[in-house]
Amino acid sequence: MSKSTNATLPFLLLLTTAVALLAPIATHSQNRISPRHPSVAYLQEWGFMVGSGLPCKPTWGEEFGRSIIPVGDVNGDAIADFLIERKRCDSAFGVDGLTKGNELLLYYGVKGGLPATSSGQRIGISEVGSRTYFLSVGDYDADSYFDIVCGVEHYADTTGGNNWEYQTGRAIIFWGNAEGKYRLSDTTQLPCDAPIWIAPSRGLTIDANADGIDDIAIVGAGFGFGNGAIRNIASIYIYHGKSGSRLGHDGKAATADQRWWNPPEYNWVEWLDQDCDGVKDMVFHDKGSLVEKIHIAYGNPQTGWIDTNDIQSIDTWQANGRFILFQDVTGDAVKDLVMIGGDFTNGRIKVFAGKPGQRLIEQYGDGRDSADRANERFPLRPWAQIMLPNALHDGWFGAEHVLFDLGDMNNDGTSEVVAHTYPYIIIYTTGSTIDSLIDILYNIPDESWGTLRRLGDIDGTGDISYGATWQGRVHFLKAPPQDEIPTYGGNVRELPHPFEFRCQHTTDVEQQPSEIQQMELTQQQKLVPTTHTHHR
Repeated sequence: MSKSTNATLPFLLLLTTAVALLAPIATHSQNRISPRHPSVAYLQEWGFMVGSGLPCKPTWGEEFGRSIIPVGDVNGDAIADFLIERKRCDSAFGVDGLTKGNELLLYYGVKGGLPATSSGQRIGISEVGSRTYFLSVGDYDADSYFDIVCGVEHYADTTGGNNWEYQTGRAIIFWGNAEGKYRLSDTTQLPCDAPIWIAPSRGLTIDANADGIDDIAIVGAGFGFGNGAIRNIASIYIYHGKSGSRLGHDGKAATADQRWWNPPEYNWVEWLDQDCDGVKDMVFHDKGSLVEKIHIAYGNPQTGWIDTNDIQSIDTWQANGRFILFQDVTGDAVKDLVMIGGDFTNGRIKVFAGKPGQRLIEQYGDGRDSADRANERFPLRPWAQIMLPNALHDGWFGAEHVLFDLGDMNNDGTSEVVAHTYPYIIIYTTGSTIDSLIDILYNIPDESWGTLRRLGDIDGTGDISYGATWQGRVHFLKAPPQDEIPTYGGNVRELPHPFEFRCQHTTDVEQQPSEIQQMELTQQQKLVPTTHTHHR
């Protein structure tokens, strides 16, 4: 399909879309307006991987693809690599004999195809009776090789007097090298202020001291274990990377350089420049049972460090906001706040546009402002809104309260807005025009599926791949050809600066390192936590 085909929308359709976007929020679905763009395109599956065929115990199955994690090019062949998490099915541990081993397998990208399942490199301790999970990836000794930080729980570990009562664990760096091989003999354990962690839950690559070298932030619950009892420890530990020296090696101590004892509440954490001042900020997503709160601890432009006394917070309950991502959907390299919310019949995605120097509270307000563009009152909050499919047509299910950050899928310099309404992944293109018509669609024929991830160029074709798991397989997808993706519709919206403007501080602009540093944190990306009822 040509670009001219997509560019020529019937006038009536454009008018309908504009009316739908600008009309007051209704309390019921519209009169069966199709939420699909007339030229809707589809994600394209190009391959899949299945489990390794472990000899499973009766009634058990290998859970291959519990998570899929991009790690960049770890072996230096200019093709992106990735981790796949699996739960073993051939052995059992624990006092009840029902605890399974959990592993990370590293796969190198393959030119023109996918790696063999059997080629996965196991990363973790030697004991099968253990759980290894992803925390972060970065270059923590500035040797140009990617290092991987994992959380590791040894099921038989009795450190501190534990006897299966508490979930204890360790944070371990597996150091990278020219071969792209990760060995247990070349690791560093990151200590806390107790003999052992109550298992660290999150990890993040940051530059806490603004020296240009990756640092490690380990985020936990604020508890360790020792002498048979729980100990209070800091909630966040930061370990500074050093050029030419590895933590715990070469005379460099592995002790934490910074601690944060009482940070804001959180489920997952990001490291990004929200206000475009050139200094990264720490963003805490506090996802409650219904609504989400956001807390941002701002970086100090004078020191480059996070100022723990300079925090802004918003609560989305008044606007019924359920989930938030920070993305650049306007193409100016300034982070926009994208929020999904509403009820089952009146769902919305709202975009609160960012601008240089604008902090969280000014960007969001209370989430309920009605833009008065004629008087230039709050023109950015919200800057645009998308009516979800069930608000246009009562034949569609309500959208789940989660968004996915898949980046720029049509090479126009803006990140797309991606959501899920069973059984579809629904994708809206962005830029100066945003409408309520689905531009890209994909049908996942399963109610239980693994969250969608952007993996990078894993087959050496120059095209970005995305991964998701359902029906026992890891499926690999690509965006449709650029000239098949609809890009026109809706009203042209203005920003307080020209559209050709770009934030002079572009460290968050999408690129391969950004995919690494902002990978979601559930076992990290935006590994987004598993709030989605249809994915693990």
